[in-house]
Amino acid sequence: MIDKSSRYAGTGTYAAVDASEESVEGLELRSIPQVHGVFFHTVREGERLDHLSQRYFRDPRRFWKICDASDELDPFEVLVPGHPVLIPPNK
Repeated sequence: MIDKSSRYAGTGTYAAVDASEESVEGLELRSIPQVHGVFFHTVREGERLDHLSQRYFRDPRRFWKICDASDELDPFEVLVPGHPVLIPPNK
């Protein structure tokens, strides 16, 4: 069961059989929606995605919204001190 606030909410599933021939359910690939930002936040030393998510979305688990608005593939490369990061709307 996937929490409705998860980035994977609404993602389809598929059934497969594992090496021990047990039936398992997997998630299909999640397509990243095109996200338009609201404003830029200039990252300060020590800030993390969960910090910004708490500040702007009042939920540190929604950090993935900031990642989705970024062109970076690795979440650890989204925040660079002194560089702006796009903050998307809280929808």
